[in-house]
Amino acid sequence: MTPSSGRALVLAAHGSRREPEANGVVRRLAESLRGRRLFDEVAVAFHQGEPGFGAVLDELLADEVTVVPLLTSAGYYCDEVLPAALARNRRFGQIRLRQTPPVGTHAGIAPLVARRVTEVLRDGVVPRDEVSLLVVGHGTTRHAESRTSTLGLVATLRRRRVAGEVLAGFLDDEPSVEAAVARARHPRLVVIPFLIGGGSHAVEDLPTLVGDAGGRVVTIDQPLGRYPGLEEIVVDLARRHSPPPPPRFGSRLGLASGKRGSVHLVGGGPGDPGLITARGLGLLRAADVVVYDRLVGPEILREARTGAEVIDAGKGPGHAPYSQEAINAILVDRARRGRLVVRLKGGDPFVFGRGSEEVEACREARVPVQVVPGVSSAVAAPAAAGIPVTARGLSRSFAVVTAQSADGVTDLIPFAAVETLVVLMSRGALAAVAGQLVAAGRHPDTPAACIQSATTPDQRVTRATLATIAEAADRDGLRSPVVTVIGPVAALADAGLSATPVAALAVAAGA
Repeated sequence: MTPSSGRALVLAAHGSRREPEANGVVRRLAESLRGRRLFDEVAVAFHQGEPGFGAVLDELLADEVTVVPLLTSAGYYCDEVLPAALARNRRFGQIRLRQTPPVGTHAGIAPLVARRVTEVLRDGVVPRDEVSLLVVGHGTTRHAESRTSTLGLVATLRRRRVAGEVLAGFLDDEPSVEAAVARARHPRLVVIPFLIGGGSHAVEDLPTLVGDAGGRVVTIDQPLGRYPGLEEIVVDLARRHSPPPPPRFGSRLGLASGKRGSVHLVGGGPGDPGLITARGLGLLRAADVVVYDRLVGPEILREARTGAEVIDAGKGPGHAPYSQEAINAILVDRARRGRLVVRLKGGDPFVFGRGSEEVEACREARVPVQVVPGVSSAVAAPAAAGIPVTARGLSRSFAVVTAQSADGVTDLIPFAAVETLVVLMSRGALAAVAGQLVAAGRHPDTPAACIQSATTPDQRVTRATLATIAEAADRDGLRSPVVTVIGPVAALADAGLSATPVAALAVAAGA
């Protein structure tokens, strides 16, 4: 029976109009996935081939569609061509759709390639440490991200010591394949085409570009798209990036009418994408327009629906592409056009986020506006570092202040006697902050701790005293964003504690 609704998977590939075998790789993968019955429908779509990106959704009956780009990198086709083409489908606005990251960026690619290299080298022609491994990506000068996944794969394979050396080369970027071959030092060369279908690139171009490789023993392997393990990577991407469910609380989220525009100030939390609230995530997934700040990570931005207008407001130290007045104007303008606008802020919108100014601008313009609170780094950062802001016998109160003000460094002298002082935006002002507090009578040996990039994989914790915290942060190379905790509770910090993101825990648990 043909489903009238349900879940569909679309495998989107570059494809070729001249080389059927390149598209055949994708079609065979789709056929295998159909046999597993994980989706009601499994379809393919090609930039060059049929059906095209701009028509595939119209051929589906499902109302929930996951699009997996069978591309080895982010970049021009993944970030620009595919989303624009999908938006041209007549059904685009009628379905819930999520485009996943491209397969080539998945963490499982490196183990897949490493296993394949082991299989290739089983012939024992030369020892592994006398093999040069060349990973060939397509690349393009049209988009800087097109080379990122290839270089990342090469770096991982080097760390895993899969060969005597691991090199990167590109068909349409630098270093070229010829230049990479010339750099190879070992008597055997194994070439991995970091391509999906491969086509003439794998069959004709690579053998020509590699040539005799200076008399080395040369093996040019099959393209990545033929690796059996690729199917599991596609399934994992689809599972982790399923489309958002239908809104259960549409009227309360302001989504019921779909005609009158509105603005929602959403707290994105301290950094870990798993710490945004359920209400905030629902609004983000439904938004027509997302205006975000620099402390919002790329992982949470991937939750925005395909086709949403995403604007980087980017306000940070020494960098502000939009003035506050310009941001206010954007929010009002998009809402007046009938759009659902999400103003996504790090932490909580009303904790040193100028959220009150944006609310006031919307109210003056008679634009509906709501605030969705977020988890503030003021409490999340200390907690992630093992520091309670209050603790029996150590601290009965805490104050949250910002080190930055319109006039420079904030006057912290009135807060010198607070048992626990949490200082936000503190990295560039640590010396001044410490100097003020010591001058106001705080003991120089008061415990202090700095937490960099709290709740993210980049979290680092530096412990010291009030007198030495600025020097310690410089020594450890801490960089913004940094939250500083001053008071007896700071001695409880675990300097070796790294972040354990909620999202990572969910993945580990199979959620």
